[in-house]
Amino acid sequence: MPGQRLTARERAVLAAVERRLSNPEIAAELFISVRTVESHIASLRRKLGADTRQELIAAAGERREREASVRLPRNAFVGRDADLAALADLFREQACVTVVGPGGVGKTRLALEYASRGELVPVVVELEHAEPGDVVPRIARALDLEAGPGADAAASSVAVALASNPYLLVLDNVDRVGAAVAEIVERARAAAPRLRVLTTSRTPIGDPGEVVYALAPLAVDGPDAAAVAMFLDRLGAVGRTAAAPVALSGAAPSPEDRAIAVHVCARLDGLPLAIELAAAVARHLSLDELAARLDRDFATLDRAAPLGRHRTLETAFEWTWDLLTEEEQDVLRRLAALPRTFDVDLAVAVTHPGADGIVLRLLDHSMLVSTGGRPRRFRLLAVMRAFVQARTDPALIREVLGLHAEYHARVAGEFVRHAHTDDSAEAMHMSEALVPEVNAAVRWAVAAGHPAALDLAVALAVIVEHYGSDVDSVRTLVMAAHEERVLAAASAQQLLDLGIGLAFVDLHLVDELARLALARADDPPARLAAHHLAGLADAYLDRFPEALAHLGEAERLAIELDDPWQLAAVHQMRGVAYRHDTPPDVDRSVAEFEAAMRGYVRAGDAMHASNARFMMAFTAAEEGLDPERTAGWVAECVDYAQRTGNEHELAHAHLVQAMLQTDAATAASGDSPTPTESTLHADDLEELTLTFRRLGDLRCVSRSLLLRARLTDPAASVGLLEQALEAADAGREQIHQVRALTRLVGAHWARGDRLATLAALDRLAAVAGADAAAAACPPELASALHAVPGADAASAPAHA
Repeated sequence: MPGQRLTARERAVLAAVERRLSNPEIAAELFISVRTVESHIASLRRKLGADTRQELIAAAGERREREASVRLPRNAFVGRDADLAALADLFREQACVTVVGPGGVGKTRLALEYASRGELVPVVVELEHAEPGDVVPRIARALDLEAGPGADAAASSVAVALASNPYLLVLDNVDRVGAAVAEIVERARAAAPRLRVLTTSRTPIGDPGEVVYALAPLAVDGPDAAAVAMFLDRLGAVGRTAAAPVALSGAAPSPEDRAIAVHVCARLDGLPLAIELAAAVARHLSLDELAARLDRDFATLDRAAPLGRHRTLETAFEWTWDLLTEEEQDVLRRLAALPRTFDVDLAVAVTHPGADGIVLRLLDHSMLVSTGGRPRRFRLLAVMRAFVQARTDPALIREVLGLHAEYHARVAGEFVRHAHTDDSAEAMHMSEALVPEVNAAVRWAVAAGHPAALDLAVALAVIVEHYGSDVDSVRTLVMAAHEERVLAAASAQQLLDLGIGLAFVDLHLVDELARLALARADDPPARLAAHHLAGLADAYLDRFPEALAHLGEAERLAIELDDPWQLAAVHQMRGVAYRHDTPPDVDRSVAEFEAAMRGYVRAGDAMHASNARFMMAFTAAEEGLDPERTAGWVAECVDYAQRTGNEHELAHAHLVQAMLQTDAATAASGDSPTPTESTLHADDLEELTLTFRRLGDLRCVSRSLLLRARLTDPAASVGLLEQALEAADAGREQIHQVRALTRLVGAHWARGDRLATLAALDRLAAVAGADAAAAACPPELASALHAVPGADAASAPAHA
């Protein structure tokens, strides 16, 4: 009856009939008699309900189409539409495509999905555990061929069979049998021009006509990323326990759950297998507990057992690891010990000369992935890195981290030698590549007590101060500057470099470095550096006479040593001192900044010239002087920052522009601008505040928050002012503490909160003295306090 099961020999005869071979040709191919062929054909006609040979051919085609349907996993296929489209584009021009990628990235699933959706007849052959001699027989079985003895005859039969239909031959997991696959593919393509071959592998098979398509992990950026969509889909598929907080069964996940999912997927680098395993674990753990465990290590994932070929990450990666030579394994261990990404030069520095080729072979094996950039940088996926480190001696990891620190101490040290006179796009690009590496090297070197820690920290300070900072690097510098072992051997010049890099973060720490530098100043260059740093600290800490004294000595030494850069820097710090004097001497301050700007130009330092111009503009804007001229200075700052790509200097310029716009709105309204008048400015300032937080510039965080508070109704500005005070406290900058507290007094009073007003006055008195608190005290409150015997604004809370 139609649909009855066919024997292996019947399937082979039917495949030959479909290829329109005669009975004698079939007999010759299968090494059986013609009478036996006729017997099989008769049986096939009965089973398939075919009265004629033509109907038998048609039935064979229908059966082929039914049986060729690819068996796909039951779960959703997520985030690979672009990859499917890319494969389709490749096959329009190419006959052989190999999808490569690390274990667990989804190569097999992509190949099966593509095969199931195409117009070609798919033939899927799994080769994971095959030996070279198994390749042709497995393809033959998939085609229902029963070839006679002899590898050549079998290969010929396969090649001829593949020419009988427009086939897509999918060869899955060809890593161990690449040469054998390349040989049969080349032979089959010669006999079957319409044949298309799709292979999956960690490594290209090496066929001359092969096109390699590298499959990357799923995107992890943002709550709508493909990796997150897959993770949430799999969570819905596995079910949940009462402890799991994620909303499943068709309900949309909460923003909190989605945020945790983003974190989990980023930690797993978007690797689909790891995501499947994590979703399986989530049956037993809450999402936040899962995320916390993954932050520590990946051991939790190896207890899961989802459907599929790979049951754990261990088995997925072990398969490829075993294909590597001992030399390749050794190089991979060293690369896995690196804290971040690496280029070929760094790879050679931590391995051995001549390792370039091995790095490229590891890329071919999909053990490394490219992160882009010029020069091209690479890394191991986090789960792969953990796998390799588990097979690495801890002493080797320490050795590699030491080599990493020494390498970047050399590279960064050479780079910062030219920082003051090089603001080119190439230098900016190199600084962006260096900063995270040097940052990681400093942290390790400080923790390990490595002698490179000081040189690395100094280089990091120069780079972030000149090319733009980031909050992680700022925290690293603060950590290094608190470490006695790092500072023990620091020269006055190194302490100055560190202090300048920390000046917008922690002024009291800068002050400590200045005292140390003064104690170590044993020759004129060292005394110049020490007095420069002491003058900087005193200027920002409102110690006006002391600042002028130190800066005067620094000026004398700079002239004596013919150091134009230091002379310009002295003028800039003197400008800061005049701005922080009580009351501020704005004209002298601007004049000093202008002198600094000209001096930096003579020294060839365009960045600091622009920074001095920013300080001129900021001081003028803060005091309401000549808005038109100030706007011209700011426009020059914007032009420089945009031209060089210096985000920090651009943020400085935007801050002054916002100040000018706010002042203009205030002047037009005759008072504080209304929210309606200044909504655009407030939104811009919110973004600017976030930028300064990311840059780690606490001083400008306070400035931007204080400005935002001006654009808000006084009673509603408390939150912004408290944030401004928090940033000022963290940076220990008194001028912004006083401003925030003074305005908090008024904001609390406008809200009718007497207790909060009194608390703010008390804090203001502690920071700036009783006179400052008395000046800020609302008249009504002052009158009420004077009615209490012995009470004043400074002791207000005691009489609340």
